Order: sequence, then structure tokens, then C-alpha cells
Amino acid sequence: MDATASVAIETVYWALDGGIHHAKCSQRMVLTARDSQELSFSCLACTESVRLPLAAVTRVAVAT
Repeated sequence: MDATASVAIETVYWALDGGIHHAKCSQRMVLTARDSQELSFSCLACTESVRLPLAAVTRVAVAT
């Protein structure tokens, strides 16, 4: 796993509502684009975006 994927995994988490949330502000992220290699999410609260490689989706932490 490269450093970019590691950073992306640490900046998002699966919330109990089933959505991807931004770790920085705890707000739900919106899927803005996808291709064969990655998903792009945007946080509507703080306007940051995260690109998440498809191979890393299964390694995203789940909220407890």
C-alpha cells in the first residue's frame, strides 16, 4: 500500500449509518466521482476532498 492510500484511509471512516464520514469534522462525505481505480469524496462541511483507491475501501476503519 502506498503512502497516498494510507493517508486517504486515515482521513475517512465508515459511520454506523453506512456512509463514509470525514475524520476531521465527522461529517458525511459525498461521492463526487469514480473510475476503475478510485473513488473521490467531498466533504460539504469543510470542502476538503479525499481520493480513496478501490483496493483500500476494505481497510477503512468502522466507527464504534
